[in-house]
Amino acid sequence: MQKAQRLLDLAAFLLRAAEPVSWREIQEQFPEDYGGSSGEASIRKFERDKAELLELGIPVRYVVGDEDLAAGYLIEKDEFYLPDLKLEPGDLALLYLAGSAALAKGAFPYVRDLAHALNKLSFAARAPGASEAAAVAALRLSAGEEPEEGPANVARWLEALSQALAHKKRVHLVYAGAERRGRTERDVDPYGLHQSGGAWFLSGWCHLRQDLRTFHLGRIVSLVVNPAAPRTPDFKVQKDFSLAATATREPWEYRVHAPVRCRIRLEPPVTPEAQGSFGPRARVKEKGGAVEVEVLATNGEALIRHVLSLDRAEIAAPRSLRDRARDALRALARRLP
Repeated sequence: MQKAQRLLDLAAFLLRAAEPVSWREIQEQFPEDYGGSSGEASIRKFERDKAELLELGIPVRYVVGDEDLAAGYLIEKDEFYLPDLKLEPGDLALLYLAGSAALAKGAFPYVRDLAHALNKLSFAARAPGASEAAAVAALRLSAGEEPEEGPANVARWLEALSQALAHKKRVHLVYAGAERRGRTERDVDPYGLHQSGGAWFLSGWCHLRQDLRTFHLGRIVSLVVNPAAPRTPDFKVQKDFSLAATATREPWEYRVHAPVRCRIRLEPPVTPEAQGSFGPRARVKEKGGAVEVEVLATNGEALIRHVLSLDRAEIAAPRSLRDRARDALRALARRLP
């Protein structure tokens, strides 16, 4: 019997049992797997399967019997089953389908936790074939197999960074910067993760720049969590750090250079979307029939990219940023046929 099928059948057998199941009963139920002539080999195989099930989020425990309860193995249903979701069978099926699609795509963060949840959901829904699909997917993940499609690296970085955040462990990463167009090696104290515009970002203290920095996970080339003293924190998060404030920053507010006061002119007609695209901290006023927006930028390149993406918009000040925007437009014009 294939391992994935055996694990699934073992879990289903223990979940159906009304009381703890003895080792002899397990051997009788799975004679080809645990009923061999070598007792020690069968026990070792069963212990390995128990460990695999635990990795899949299915805890198998041995309980010592008493006058009212026989000794044996069981799965605590309260620890395994999801609470009653009060959903119709069709809704449960749709929920499972959505989770399966996210798992197959490979872009969903915390894929291992998702695979565990799908296992539990499939048992709760009693969906034919669903348990097998989730078990196989989770086994592939635990074996280190990459998803066939999707940004597998981002999912892997998310999982590693989640562990680093939980234990306050420093990470060493190779990062491909957007502005300097080069790779740098950095030691970073991870403070928090957030998502913006469909992308994931890490915020933390960068020892290379000696400042708070935000990193696009898609630009991380490699990442290693400090393996030394895994239960000992490497750092303390600064008291004035706010993940909410960091997550709501505009791209031109990321710390790359010293703050620069910038003015952007929007020619009429100005849409509410264009005017509001500069965020809540922008100062907006009407001037000569146009709209003038003032922002404090610490990432000039990001501001240039944003302004060039708008219709009838130009950088009015400072002159250095205006000249760089013109250079970008000239370079773009040269590429056009």
